[in-house]
Amino acid sequence: YEVFFEAGCETCHAIDGTPAVGTAGPALTDISSRLTLGSGTIYNSRTNLANWIVNPQAVKPGNLMPNTHLSPEDLEALIDYLDRLR
Repeated sequence: YEVFFEAGCETCHAIDGTPAVGTAGPALTDISSRLTLGSGTIYNSRTNLANWIVNPQAVKPGNLMPNTHLSPEDLEALIDYLDRLR
């Protein structure tokens, strides 16, 4: 939760029940229950989600999400948080 807000993810993404109300990107309220990420580009797994967060252009060129610059620990914490969103 802390990493999500510290990294500014709420600027573009919404999560029900939190202060995150961004509209530029998809809502992430149920991200861990989705079968795919990136509008069906890749299967939803921890590894694919990490790759998407770190370098979304390598996964789906032309998408609007910027690269993030998280430490490995922060990336793991963020994925742990997103994994709980069902």
